[in-house]
Amino acid sequence: HLLKKEAMGKGVYITYNDDNSVAIELHIMIDQGVNVPVICENIISEVSYKITSSTGIAVRQVDVFVDSISLS
Repeated sequence: HLLKKEAMGKGVYITYNDDNSVAIELHIMIDQGVNVPVICENIISEVSYKITSSTGIAVRQVDVFVDSISLS
């Protein structure tokens, strides 16, 4: 059910700031055994780069919250 169109916006929150920048909050689920700091750092870097390069909007911050860990 996570791949359905209705679920695509869940866990993503964007706040527009007065200085025309955005703050992004991402809630994710990861697999057990994954290096959490490395994954979060990569997500922050990639999201900031993609948003800025595709829209020209400055990204003030990206916060990544690990909501659950899959025990697969």
